[in-house]
Amino acid sequence: MEIRQLQYFLMLCKELHFSEAAFKIGISQPTLSQQIRVLEDELGIPLFDRMGKKIAKTEAGELLECYALQVIQQLDNAKKAIADLNDLHTGRLRIAVLPSDLDYRLTEILIDFRKEFPNTKVQVFPTIESLQRVLNNDVDIGISLKMNADSRLEQIPFYTETYSLFVNEKHDFAQKKSITPAELVNIPLVLYPQGKCGRDLIDTWCVKQGIAIDSVMETGSATSLFQLVQEDIGATIQPSQLIENFHSIGIVSIPIENAPIRELDIVYRKDRYLSKAAEAFIKMMIEKF
Repeated sequence: MEIRQLQYFLMLCKELHFSEAAFKIGISQPTLSQQIRVLEDELGIPLFDRMGKKIAKTEAGELLECYALQVIQQLDNAKKAIADLNDLHTGRLRIAVLPSDLDYRLTEILIDFRKEFPNTKVQVFPTIESLQRVLNNDVDIGISLKMNADSRLEQIPFYTETYSLFVNEKHDFAQKKSITPAELVNIPLVLYPQGKCGRDLIDTWCVKQGIAIDSVMETGSATSLFQLVQEDIGATIQPSQLIENFHSIGIVSIPIENAPIRELDIVYRKDRYLSKAAEAFIKMMIEKF
């Protein structure tokens, strides 16, 4: 049983005349008659009583009409739902993002996205395995540090930033215009734990600079690190623009000479359909950052 056959059947139910129904469908009367016979043969029961030029629905025809109307309506509902999905009226967007400071800075974008597309459900998954989540089709979009090219992925560079030293305004270095890598060695620091992307980036940079730094306290939250800086527990090394997003009081940002740099990519699978919602979110990310 095909959708086309059900559509022919319903038109005949409406017109109760083969010639009129065939005309409105846009096919010949013999073609319509043949398709109805195929349908009746499949069901093993007549759907119409033929009385010369007049026809009437049988009990089986009445029953099939009821269900056929539901089928066609559900198909129409599906088409409209997909159309709405393409128009960003409904649907779901899943995003894998580096944890810590970056997922925090997404909040403003998520708010704007929600205002513009209130019926699109957004799920954000903080993870250091953004690329793998994309490759596994667990998420639609990934946000990660710049990586070597992968032929399976579309990679869009969207942001590059340097790191700075953040200290309490009463810190001895608070008035400095810049700080050298060597000066970081003896400063009590509060940092992310090793294994976090931000910490690994800093440790790799330190090796290249020929220095070794240590932390007096570690936490996986950018917010808590800045709170520790506010309390003068230690200084922290974070992306230079991050302080603007915390509206912190009593914290000073000091540029680091030859500072660590991180480059961020938006990634998605090349062989997977990128929804309009995903395209819109990517555009927001690029414009915002």
